[in-house]
Amino acid sequence: MVCVDQRCSQRSFVLQDHRIAAKSCLLTTRAAKWATVQVGTGRTVSEVAKELACDWHTVNDAVTTYGTALLNADHRRMNKTIAIGLDETSFVRLSGQHTSYVTTVCDVEHHQIIDILPSRNYVDVARFIDRQSKGWKGQIRFGALDMSATYAAVYSVVLPKADQVVDPFHVVSLAGRCLDQVRRRVQQEQTGHRGRRDDPLYRVRRALLVGEEKLDESAKERLLSLLSLGDPNAEVAIAYRAKERLRDFYRCGSIDEAKTILNELVAHCTKRSMPPEVQRLGQTIRRWFDKICNFHLARMSNGPTETLNNLIKRIKRVGFGFRNFENYRIRALLYAGKPNWRILGSIVVR
Repeated sequence: MVCVDQRCSQRSFVLQDHRIAAKSCLLTTRAAKWATVQVGTGRTVSEVAKELACDWHTVNDAVTTYGTALLNADHRRMNKTIAIGLDETSFVRLSGQHTSYVTTVCDVEHHQIIDILPSRNYVDVARFIDRQSKGWKGQIRFGALDMSATYAAVYSVVLPKADQVVDPFHVVSLAGRCLDQVRRRVQQEQTGHRGRRDDPLYRVRRALLVGEEKLDESAKERLLSLLSLGDPNAEVAIAYRAKERLRDFYRCGSIDEAKTILNELVAHCTKRSMPPEVQRLGQTIRRWFDKICNFHLARMSNGPTETLNNLIKRIKRVGFGFRNFENYRIRALLYAGKPNWRILGSIVVR
């Protein structure tokens, strides 16, 4: 601005008004908030920058500034859940280097991301949860996880009163992998080669992983017939029965009945006469016994966290990958964190 008075010693001067634009932001406040909403709903930064006829960095800086302010102001995101989930996802894989992983902290009750941490290390995850308010930590009743010793340790130390719930999908998947390992080993022992098109155990590989109740009579007969041909010692059949019994566990209506089934399954699988893969399955279930049974207390899983990780992957695809973690975090939280967009209109960034 220029003073019209010729006698003024300092005729030119700068006046800052945050109502027009935030400091160091090259977009006006209205344009910056509009760009934040557009990027937060899934559009690319490049697309929004092209529409505003400005540089990519101009839009990205504005989205980072106002997106961070929105997430910091939206306190309800952190105060309404009684169940959280922890899961890891890959952040970036550089050529010739190791893959970098991040941890998603999810509200599994309301299906939204609470935050994304730049590490899956125990210390980093535990520090984040420990820094939250006592009120927030005190209201957490359940902690969902896959069979991760790191995340189990985080819950045990930082949220000792929360019941840990192992995700049913990962438990049944573990039994499915056990079954497939037995099938592959028996196939190799019986034929001396990997499965081929006409081998009985290869032909039945998909039917073995399907729930028994989903097979019609002809499919069941075919399954039994092929097992009798390719599985003379019934090792594959034993693993199949263990997998189906584990699925029965999740169909139970009461936790007492479920614990009885799981105790019987563990005792059966850990017998010395069982195939080694089935014994390992039994030992793993025994190690996670209480956390697996807690599903019947909470009736919730880590599935919402897995679903939200898929939304995060969509953001990575739209952005053609990320190397800057803060850009990645802000974009993911705006898209999948369900922020209260009505707050954005009243936010002032000075």
